[in-house]
Amino acid sequence: MPSSKRTLLAWTAVVTSLVLTLAGCGSDTGAVAGSQPRDGGTLIIGQYQEVTQFDPNRQYSWETWRIDRNIYETLVDEDLSAPTGVPKIVPRLATSWTVSPDATTYTFQLRQGVKFSDGTPFDAEAVRFNVRRFTDPSFEYYDKVSAATMSLVYGDLASFEVVDDHTVRYTFKHPFLDFLRQIPNSGNAASGIFSPEALKKYGQDGLAEHPVGTGPFVFTERVRGDHTTLERNPDYWGQRPHLDKVIFKPIGDDQSRVAALQTGTVDVISRVPPDSVSTLESGGFSVPENKGVPQIIYYSFNFDNPYLRDQRVRQAIIQAVDRKQLAANIYKGHAEAATSIVNQGNEAYDASAVDYPFDPQAAKKLLADAGYQPGQVKFTILSDTTGQPTAEYLQQSLTAVGIDASVQSFEWITYGTRTANLQPQDGLYLGEWGYVAPSWVKIAHNNSVVKHGGDAYSATSAATVQAIDAAAYNPDPARSAELWQAAAQSWAKDATIFPLLSFNRYYAVAPRVGGFVWPQQNHYDLSRVWVAD
Repeated sequence: MPSSKRTLLAWTAVVTSLVLTLAGCGSDTGAVAGSQPRDGGTLIIGQYQEVTQFDPNRQYSWETWRIDRNIYETLVDEDLSAPTGVPKIVPRLATSWTVSPDATTYTFQLRQGVKFSDGTPFDAEAVRFNVRRFTDPSFEYYDKVSAATMSLVYGDLASFEVVDDHTVRYTFKHPFLDFLRQIPNSGNAASGIFSPEALKKYGQDGLAEHPVGTGPFVFTERVRGDHTTLERNPDYWGQRPHLDKVIFKPIGDDQSRVAALQTGTVDVISRVPPDSVSTLESGGFSVPENKGVPQIIYYSFNFDNPYLRDQRVRQAIIQAVDRKQLAANIYKGHAEAATSIVNQGNEAYDASAVDYPFDPQAAKKLLADAGYQPGQVKFTILSDTTGQPTAEYLQQSLTAVGIDASVQSFEWITYGTRTANLQPQDGLYLGEWGYVAPSWVKIAHNNSVVKHGGDAYSATSAATVQAIDAAAYNPDPARSAELWQAAAQSWAKDATIFPLLSFNRYYAVAPRVGGFVWPQQNHYDLSRVWVAD
């Protein structure tokens, strides 16, 4: 549809509305007033990053999973229909499941009669093929890349068993209370089930270009840097989606993304620039507020940098930055300061947790105690382009305490390559991640610290690892939150990660869109979304 016509229709919907749903606390954000759900039409989403690849075992980034989860389904899912509260675990490709009392063994009854979009059957053997790809080095289709990614969730898997054609069993070496939550809760290590025949046909690298799942939408094309198109799966086993088509467009520049929404080129955008919130709301667009999302912006330390091997320097960096001022001024109050890696949407969130409070004088003393004169500590802050204003704020804060920091920013795909190949002069690098599941603490610690040898540079690392293991291998749900909070507090003393902030405004939605809900999660459900044309 031409942009001018889309804009006219959008404004007509506003003018004729009796009630306009504006920003609320994670409300049903795009409900067109006076309209009812309708079938048909195309939804266009402006994403703030170029996506990675449509292979559920190799993909990373939330923007990618927001596409992938419409193609691939998981054994269990989360009910994303409510804007608040930790989403309930619900059946998806499994109709039911049982968990052993010690939380080590999970048995799933699979949904019968389901087919992948290439017409091949979904059954226990298809699940086994998927699992062996990233767990069994003797398997013909074993993939080292997938194994490395999926180890975030499946690194402790002891065995996988096909009980019968529609029953599978996972057994872990230790209790794993968060397994059900981790299955659909993955920006990385996604547990989406792909067609074995598609991988056989297209190969390990080819699956990403020809993704085949059981989901409500099927992949039709990707033009890198421009768009990805999904169409309704005509043979979907579940409830029929309203939309005929969904197009995802990467628009990395903030103002271009906002302009695309305002002109009707796109219907939804992610990562709304804070300066644009009031303008969009006054223009009739919904920019919902949600303070319970498990997403967190944080910085990891490069332990190959000699300065950052000193715990006093890392602590000084944290104490040099006024996170509340960052949220209030740079993000115009549309973000919340984060003082713990356990984010606000996490099941173990503790509002009282604080790592090292803002204290620039204490930061200066720490640097002096470490033997450094002003300007001696020098490194680069790495960021993607969207996070550059945050990186520049950090740069100014560090300069004020005598640290010589520079900023380098890259578009998302280049940024991922750059941070995978850190240089000794690099100091901090940006992360945007976070889970509802409390075991996020272990994932974050392993990914940002253990993977990079950071435990060797903390006097209290042994206590941290012990606390994390105690929480990770606990079989008692009643003790889970308490143990994970203790683990996070122990880890905070190490100053081996720098939690920064969480957004409370993230999406903006045009008035022509109905049924879009921003749940307490890092992704959304498009199956009940519609557009009014």
